[in-house]
Amino acid sequence: MIDDPVEFLRKCINYYSPSGKEEKYAKFLADFLKEHNFKVKFDKVGNLIAEKGYGRPVILFSSHMDTIPGELPIIEKEGKIYGRGAVDCKSSLAAMVYAIAHYDFSQENIGKIIFAGIVREETEVIGIKELTKSDIKPDYAIFGEPTTINQICIGYKGRLCIGYKISTEMGHIACSWLYSNAIEIGLKIWEIVKINCQELSEKYCIKSSNTKYFDQIIPNLTVISGGDLTNCNPYKCILNIDIRYPPSITSEKILNKIREKIIKYKETELNGEEREIQIEEEILSQVEGFEIKKDDTIIGALRWAIFKTINKKPILIKKTGTTFINTIGIHYQIPSITYGSGNPRLEHTDKEFVEIEEYLDSIKIYKKFLNKLYEIHNKKKA
Repeated sequence: MIDDPVEFLRKCINYYSPSGKEEKYAKFLADFLKEHNFKVKFDKVGNLIAEKGYGRPVILFSSHMDTIPGELPIIEKEGKIYGRGAVDCKSSLAAMVYAIAHYDFSQENIGKIIFAGIVREETEVIGIKELTKSDIKPDYAIFGEPTTINQICIGYKGRLCIGYKISTEMGHIACSWLYSNAIEIGLKIWEIVKINCQELSEKYCIKSSNTKYFDQIIPNLTVISGGDLTNCNPYKCILNIDIRYPPSITSEKILNKIREKIIKYKETELNGEEREIQIEEEILSQVEGFEIKKDDTIIGALRWAIFKTINKKPILIKKTGTTFINTIGIHYQIPSITYGSGNPRLEHTDKEFVEIEEYLDSIKIYKKFLNKLYEIHNKKKA
């Protein structure tokens, strides 16, 4: 049994666990939790699910077990631990697991704690999707991701990723007027997406200088390819467009507006050419935005725990990416937040490190958070 929290973190980082290869790391975590009397199981995709306690409230602690590929040397110096996953996100996961493993379950009026170690977060959403099919029914959820020690993330943007495939007729470029240029059509579609995202943003999104990038609909052209030969009309084009949008609007509203304008473009500008033109759409990703109110119970409990531990006023932040919160918070309709040690700017870099003191403080914070959350929950219930 590992009693030293720093040694536990070292062990976690030492397990190289890129997406799809989390099995050995997951077994190590499962054995550790079993030693602390958690009931442990694995679902069919490899998610680790452990639970202890009974009754309500049910608090879900979760983080992902995988990292991006690329091993890094594990180095400890000047109060820091370097290595793959040190920030994203083995320090957050290790702190969570260590905190709940050493939590005092003998207290009265505490409910059930569930830990979910998720697979393949960096490459797919298969792990989190499988978790939502399980029979767990949490009342609150907290996700371990780097936010820095005194910041709590209360909102994430949604993501709508659309793929377009444009097909026209092939022909010699010397008589290009006889053919429709698939690349030009693709660029027109991109222009339609940009204009309509801007219009929707102005109509539905909150205007705030503090969170202006969070509150805007921002389309991004991430992939474009087309044509084969320099002397042939481009008869095919592929576009991938990644749209990040706030919780104040749904993906369906954005998608319906874009579809409406593309149909109009086809009818007014392309049909008159009497040429064979196909525009195919594929939804590559569709995740709604999520945000909870600043005065929610779970936020109050964590703010209190942070201040009591490090004597710093906690800061509430919103991120322009997506994470587990989007899926879990919406699926279960429960208060969900993200918190964890480490600098998020070091994610997916070769310079990942975590401050050992910050990691140790986060363990204390998770424990105090649990006590305060149970206290507030039970007072409201009484």
